[in-house]
Amino acid sequence: MPRIVITSDVHLGITSLPRVQKLVKDIAAQKPDAVAIAGDIGEGVENISIVLEEFASLNIPVAACAGNHDVWNIDKKHPSEVLWERTLPEIARTTGTVWLEDEILIVHGVAIVGTIGWYDYSAQDPAYKASDEENWRRKGEFDADAWMCDWPWNDIEFCRMIEPGFRERLKQAQDNPDVGRIIVVSHSPIFEGQIRRKPNNKKWGFSNAYYGNLNFGKIVAEFEKVTHAYAGHTHAGMEGKMDIKGHPVNVVTLNSQYDDPVYIVIEV
Repeated sequence: MPRIVITSDVHLGITSLPRVQKLVKDIAAQKPDAVAIAGDIGEGVENISIVLEEFASLNIPVAACAGNHDVWNIDKKHPSEVLWERTLPEIARTTGTVWLEDEILIVHGVAIVGTIGWYDYSAQDPAYKASDEENWRRKGEFDADAWMCDWPWNDIEFCRMIEPGFRERLKQAQDNPDVGRIIVVSHSPIFEGQIRRKPNNKKWGFSNAYYGNLNFGKIVAEFEKVTHAYAGHTHAGMEGKMDIKGHPVNVVTLNSQYDDPVYIVIEV
């Protein structure tokens, strides 16, 4: 039974390096078989590299997916499109990290399948539902991605672009006879049980458009080997259950905060 640690929202550059080093030390004390990072690794390429190098010191398999901060063109020298398509996968390869947007990690019969899981507005509270056009136009009122992420795609286009690969990786794990269980790791929450709701709070309800992708959850629900799903992004810890093919699935959003990233240990 493998022992796996999930963490998220490390945010080196906002979070201090000593705090990141303590996180890695604390995780090492758990003696895990593998670690998965659910995005927002660091602020800028140098910090992302440092974080993945720190985790590489554990000398166990480490997997990661990008978060929205990881594709920000912070210094105006690293366009988001280049970060996404080349730079981040190259940093992963250099540090020996499994880049979950390209491949899966299998540890003792458990597959870790991941994606950035970019938001597609499907998590917006129904009471404040707006059109795709309005959500795109108003994003800058709620989320810095509107000006920090400069790739050429809108949110819906990007989600459509990454969906086939995510589905294919899930199918690869599902069809592998050596895989008994699948853990899904995404930056954005993908299940209702991972989304924090605040009834009658219009600002919160509208802004949930940028904090989840429930349509990716529907894709995951097609695969019966999935037993756990973990996300980050919202900094609002949540835990719930989801039924997939007649069995319960644990769905969690980690309660990581700036300068205080947390982790969860699971044995599956």
